Amino acid sequence: MRIHLQWPLVIAVRTPSEDAAEAQADQFGHRLTAYQQYACNKFGPACRVGLAIQRAENPRGSCEIYHYNSDGTLDWGYFQINTVHLKRAGVNLRDLLDCRANIDFAYQLYQERGFAPWSTYNDGSYRRFLRDR
Repeated sequence: MRIHLQWPLVIAVRTPSEDAAEAQADQFGHRLTAYQQYACNKFGPACRVGLAIQRAENPRGSCEIYHYNSDGTLDWGYFQINTVHLKRAGVNLRDLLDCRANIDFAYQLYQERGFAPWSTYNDGSYRRFLRDR
């Protein structure tokens, strides 16, 4: 048996839910990472679309990543949260480089506005990360 640890160590319960199973099929033979499983646990029935958006925004699944946009804003972390969404008390950019905090914030944003805040959802480019059934 081979054990692969990633740092920081994330423990996410691997639930045999239908949502996670469908998201697993979208991975084209790869298991869900601990962060993907954590996101599935958060997003529930929206797991497949959420992970497809995450992969379209950040294909390598890096946590400590940011992207400069032409309008002067930045996209941060695992779900590439745009700085226009950081007008809340207690949220700072450093927090968004932590994968779990980024996923938590992405889920909160999703609860408030659906997937509309992500350009890859609006332009449909996330669909290439969904396996046809």
